[in-house]
Amino acid sequence: MRRRPVRNESSAPPPGASDSGGRDGRRSEEPPAVAASHAGGPVGGERRTLAGLANVASLTFLVGRVVPLGWTVVIVGGVPLARAGQRHGVRAGYATAGASLVETMAIMGPARMGIPVPHALSAPLLGVLEGRGRGFAALAAAGSAVRFGWYAVTSTFSILLIVGLDAYLGTYERVRGVLDFLPAGRTPALWITATWLLVWSIGAGLIQAWVVRRALRRWPVAPDPEPDGDRRAPDAREAAPRHAGRTTLVAIAGIVATLATTDPRVLGAVAAGLAIAWIASRAGARAVVNGVLLGVPLAATTLAFGLVGGIGTALALRRGARVLLLVLIAVWLRAAAQSEGLRAVSMRAMHRMRRVPTLALATAILGASAGAGDYRGAARRLGHLLRAAPKRPAPIVDTTLAWVAQESRRPADG
Repeated sequence: MRRRPVRNESSAPPPGASDSGGRDGRRSEEPPAVAASHAGGPVGGERRTLAGLANVASLTFLVGRVVPLGWTVVIVGGVPLARAGQRHGVRAGYATAGASLVETMAIMGPARMGIPVPHALSAPLLGVLEGRGRGFAALAAAGSAVRFGWYAVTSTFSILLIVGLDAYLGTYERVRGVLDFLPAGRTPALWITATWLLVWSIGAGLIQAWVVRRALRRWPVAPDPEPDGDRRAPDAREAAPRHAGRTTLVAIAGIVATLATTDPRVLGAVAAGLAIAWIASRAGARAVVNGVLLGVPLAATTLAFGLVGGIGTALALRRGARVLLLVLIAVWLRAAAQSEGLRAVSMRAMHRMRRVPTLALATAILGASAGAGDYRGAARRLGHLLRAAPKRPAPIVDTTLAWVAQESRRPADG
């Protein structure tokens, strides 16, 4: 058998050879920048490419909250992360996803992270599978499995620690009184819940697999940026407010205390401490209003579960108040620590765990992408494109996919 010659890592890849996208089932060869980064940390070219993908993923999650038919924009948010996985491998894909989540949290706050996380958890894996030439069914199954795991964890947390298992089962029995064909008991209630989560995950996985394949197979072919190892990336830790670390610790302590009990004395003490911290940090009244608007619907849902589930008005009110308090703590953290503070604290935490290769790469990507995105300009460009697109889901998705490919190159080009 003829032995394949070894490539010289100092030479550039042939045009298009590193961008095959895996349509023919073969894995594309790693360009020298990627091989070097895996050996000793990300070099300039790869860092800039992945930073661009992380930025546009964060931007898509943010813009999806403010444009018409925003959900069709949000489902595209995982595409840049899938591109990172397809082009640079699973480690780089998840490192880019981690950087994009930190940036999204820094701008949007930790209270609004429910939508981006499942995209970030599943998209890099789908990109790797597409790069290896796997079919639609494999991508859909992988995305569904990851999402089901995430939904199962978050639902278990909500049922046990937020709503309460007693209130949840009591509500199920009330529903069963109307829909008498449902089986009685705790085990059937939990199995029905798991089945619903599975159906939801499969539906979301099918949609995500379609969007990812459509995007990656239409991604414009272009060479990666040249390495720029002499250029120092801005360090977000240097620009952070000094009190960001203390603010984060205070918020974590408040969240832990609030989750630990529904004792009104503890909840009252946390609420009083939060009020003092809010005034001392000058977080502003607008943040209070935003926190209330975000937290009241969640608190009302928890209260409804308690009242319908028959756990008593007093306990239902305490659980509802606890949910509102948790949301207000998260909103205060964003307002007090500011974007720079949340970003810096996250980078410090990842830096301390830099022996984990994925986290080390995520720290480098975040260092290159922190604050680099022109969010307002990109949102205006997307808005202009969407105004010209037919107001139907498929054209809006295609328009957003083209915008994602364009925006992912802007930090690299600059």
